[in-house]
Amino acid sequence: MSTKMVKRVGGTNRSMYITKKVALVIGIQTALVMPAFAENQCCVDWSKLNLSAQQNQQVQQLEAQWQQDYSQIKPAIAEEQRKLQRLLESHNADPVELMAVQQSLQRKKDQLNQAATANYLRKRQVLNENQQHQLEQMIRQRIAEKQKDMHPNVQSNEMPNRLQDLMQRVLNRKDPEVR
Repeated sequence: MSTKMVKRVGGTNRSMYITKKVALVIGIQTALVMPAFAENQCCVDWSKLNLSAQQNQQVQQLEAQWQQDYSQIKPAIAEEQRKLQRLLESHNADPVELMAVQQSLQRKKDQLNQAATANYLRKRQVLNENQQHQLEQMIRQRIAEKQKDMHPNVQSNEMPNRLQDLMQRVLNRKDPEVR
């Protein structure tokens, strides 16, 4: 985190700020990364954003980069998951080895999540303000759908206002470190 960000956020609000950033990242990962684990595709239909030819080319290049990152990291995750499953099924597995494999698996998942989030942020930078708003709506819809799938008995599909506010602030923020 940059010193500018720490100064701007302040001492007592720092942990709340970090917590909110983590909540947004989890929301983005739920909407963007988790579908990638299952389907190797994203919830965003970029064609619905009326991209210019140049924007479309940039998004395609970023998508190609994501596919390359994904194809490198995902097999390693699958292998670690198989190792972990074998260890968990073994009655005499070494607890230290089990923990090491679990930690390695988590690092690889974190690496994939970070790559997906960074790629998403680069794609978002390609968009104009109106397109970013449309993208935000698509993501909100996807998150609501995921929440409904995860909690089918809940009546409301709306995101909590605090999460919506947080998403809006982060989406409006121009982060110089991402560029």
